[in-house]
Amino acid sequence: MTLLRYDLPLREARADFERQYLIRCLTEAQGNIGDLAKHVGMERTHLYRKLRSLNIDLDKVRE
Repeated sequence: MTLLRYDLPLREARADFERQYLIRCLTEAQGNIGDLAKHVGMERTHLYRKLRSLNIDLDKVRE
C-alpha cells in the first residue's frame, strides 16, 4: 500500500487515492467487477470508465 502524497496537486492526489482504493477493493472482490461496483456504489458502466481513466489494467489486478 502506498501512502498518500501531499506534495501533489489536488486532482493528481485524488486520482492517486482512487487508483489505490479501487485496486485494493478489486483485489478484495477477487476481481469480480459486479461485487466491486456494489461495494463502491457505482454502476458497472461508470466503474469500467473510471478504471480505464485511472489506467487500471483489470488483467494485471486479477492475477
